[in-house]
Amino acid sequence: MDYLALFSPGLLTKKFIDLLRESKDGTLDLNNAAEHLAVQKRRIYDITNVLKGVGMIEKNMINKRKLSGFEAVVMPKVLQEYMTSLQVNIFDYIAFYLLCL
Repeated sequence: MDYLALFSPGLLTKKFIDLLRESKDGTLDLNNAAEHLAVQKRRIYDITNVLKGVGMIEKNMINKRKLSGFEAVVMPKVLQEYMTSLQVNIFDYIAFYLLCL
Protein backbone atom coordinates (compact mmCIF):
# COMPACT_ATOMS: atom_id res chain seq x y z
CA MET A 1 0.00 0.00 0.00
CA ASP A 2 1.17 3.52 -0.78
CA TYR A 3 2.61 5.34 2.26
CA LEU A 4 0.45 8.42 1.63
CA ALA A 5 -2.67 6.28 1.37
CA LEU A 6 -2.11 5.15 4.97
CA PHE A 7 -2.69 8.72 6.12
CA SER A 8 -5.43 9.77 3.71
CA PRO A 9 -8.25 11.76 5.34
CA GLY A 10 -10.85 9.21 4.28
CA LEU A 11 -8.94 6.27 5.72
CA LEU A 12 -8.16 8.15 8.94
CA THR A 13 -11.84 9.04 9.29
CA LYS A 14 -12.84 5.40 8.86
CA LYS A 15 -10.26 4.30 11.42
CA PHE A 16 -11.42 7.04 13.83
CA ILE A 17 -15.04 5.87 13.56
CA ASP A 18 -13.92 2.28 14.03
CA LEU A 19 -12.16 3.32 17.26
CA LEU A 20 -15.35 5.03 18.43
CA ARG A 21 -17.45 1.97 17.69
CA GLU A 22 -14.99 -0.32 19.45
CA SER A 23 -14.97 1.78 22.62
CA LYS A 24 -16.98 0.37 25.49
CA ASP A 25 -19.32 3.36 25.84
CA GLY A 26 -19.03 5.03 22.43
CA THR A 27 -16.71 7.68 23.87
CA LEU A 28 -13.18 8.26 22.63
CA ASP A 29 -10.34 10.33 24.07
CA LEU A 30 -8.83 12.42 21.27
CA ASN A 31 -5.30 12.19 22.68
CA ASN A 32 -5.52 8.40 22.64
CA ALA A 33 -6.97 8.46 19.13
CA ALA A 34 -4.11 10.63 17.83
CA GLU A 35 -1.56 8.33 19.44
CA HIS A 36 -3.28 5.15 18.20
CA LEU A 37 -3.61 6.47 14.63
CA ALA A 38 -0.09 7.95 14.71
CA VAL A 39 -1.20 11.40 13.50
CA GLN A 40 -1.06 14.93 14.82
CA LYS A 41 -3.92 15.95 17.05
CA ARG A 42 -4.77 18.64 14.48
CA ARG A 43 -5.78 15.90 12.00
CA ILE A 44 -8.05 14.39 14.67
CA TYR A 45 -9.69 17.80 15.17
CA ASP A 46 -10.23 18.12 11.40
CA ILE A 47 -11.98 14.76 11.38
CA THR A 48 -14.09 15.45 14.47
CA ASN A 49 -15.19 18.85 13.19
CA VAL A 50 -16.52 17.33 9.98
CA LEU A 51 -18.17 14.40 11.76
CA LYS A 52 -19.77 16.79 14.24
CA GLY A 53 -21.03 18.90 11.35
CA VAL A 54 -22.83 15.92 9.81
CA GLY A 55 -24.23 14.84 13.19
CA MET A 56 -22.31 11.59 13.63
CA ILE A 57 -20.52 12.59 16.84
CA GLU A 58 -20.91 15.10 19.63
CA LYS A 59 -18.55 16.66 22.13
CA ASN A 60 -19.24 15.38 25.63
CA MET A 61 -16.09 16.52 27.47
CA ILE A 62 -12.86 18.32 26.72
CA ASN A 63 -10.80 16.06 24.43
CA LYS A 64 -13.57 13.43 24.28
CA ARG A 65 -16.14 12.74 21.60
CA LYS A 66 -18.96 10.23 21.43
CA LEU A 67 -21.23 8.75 18.83
CA SER A 68 -24.57 10.47 18.54
CA GLY A 69 -27.99 9.71 17.14
CA PHE A 70 -28.43 6.68 14.94
CA GLU A 71 -24.73 5.80 15.11
CA ALA A 72 -24.95 5.26 18.87
CA VAL A 73 -27.64 2.58 18.58
CA VAL A 74 -26.47 -1.01 18.68
CA MET A 75 -27.49 -2.39 15.29
CA PRO A 76 -27.89 -5.93 14.00
CA LYS A 77 -24.92 -7.15 11.96
CA VAL A 78 -26.80 -7.02 8.63
CA LEU A 79 -27.74 -3.39 9.23
CA GLN A 80 -24.18 -2.55 10.30
CA GLU A 81 -22.83 -3.99 7.06
CA TYR A 82 -25.36 -1.99 5.05
CA MET A 83 -24.48 1.22 6.91
CA THR A 84 -20.77 0.54 6.35
CA SER A 85 -21.34 0.22 2.61
CA LEU A 86 -23.20 3.55 2.60
CA GLN A 87 -20.45 5.24 4.61
CA VAL A 88 -17.86 4.54 1.95
CA ASN A 89 -19.42 7.42 0.00
CA ILE A 90 -19.39 9.82 2.95
CA PHE A 91 -15.72 9.00 3.62
CA ASP A 92 -14.94 10.08 0.06
CA TYR A 93 -16.75 13.38 0.58
CA ILE A 94 -15.09 13.97 3.95
CA ALA A 95 -11.67 13.22 2.46
CA PHE A 96 -12.31 15.70 -0.36
CA TYR A 97 -13.45 18.36 2.12
CA LEU A 98 -10.41 17.86 4.36
CA LEU A 99 -8.06 18.06 1.39
CA CYS A 100 -9.60 21.41 0.46
CA LEU A 101 -8.87 22.94 3.91
